[in-house]
Amino acid sequence: MYRIFFILILGFVFLIDFLPEDKAWVACSNEKDLYRYVYQGWKVDKVLKKGDITSTDTGRKLYYVGEDPEIYLSKDNKIKILNFGWRCWHEMGPELNYEKNNNKIVKNQN
Repeated sequence: MYRIFFILILGFVFLIDFLPEDKAWVACSNEKDLYRYVYQGWKVDKVLKKGDITSTDTGRKLYYVGEDPEIYLSKDNKIKILNFGWRCWHEMGPELNYEKNNNKIVKNQN
């Protein structure tokens, strides 16, 4: 009985080691990225922490519920949002890039 249990556990461990990693998750930004951008002249505009209130472009209030902070940086007409944490969803990625055009904020395609 113990032998079968041991073989099953060993099989699961072996299977976990060789399964491919989920491509939907990517590495997030870290302190090195933040220091690099600040050194390049980016200015920290806002830091969103858990429980902070923010608003959408339509004026709706949102509560930030993320465990890790989001840091908003700006330089000239560019806005960069750094996502911190141990892994980020692929649609957000480690950073989001936007531009200000005629007082409108649009997502940068680069």
